[in-house]
Amino acid sequence: MATSEIVIRLDDKEKHEFEQNAKAIGITTSSAIKMFIAKFNCDKGFSYPVTAKESIKTRKSPEEVEKALVIAKAEELGLLEDTSERVTNIQNLRHRWVQ
Repeated sequence: MATSEIVIRLDDKEKHEFEQNAKAIGITTSSAIKMFIAKFNCDKGFSYPVTAKESIKTRKSPEEVEKALVIAKAEELGLLEDTSERVTNIQNLRHRWVQ
C-alpha cells in the first residue's frame, strides 16, 4: 500500500503536551494521529459537534437548565438551603437514571 505524508506545525508547548498525553496512554503521537484520522474518516467528520465560539455565546440553554443553574448558584452562595443529594456512589445514581 502506498503511503503519504502530512506535515503540520505546532507550537512547542502544544507539541510537548500532545507527546506527554499520548505517552501517558501508551501510544505514540503518530498512532494518536492515525487513530484520529481513522475515526474521522469512519464518521465522515467529527464525532462531536463543532461550533463557532460566537454561536456558543449566543446559544440559550433550555429553560430547565437555566433554572437549575440559578438554583445551584444560590445554594452555593448560601442564599437558599442546599437541598441537593450528596452522591457517594455514582453507580447507584446511574442505575436510578436508567430505570
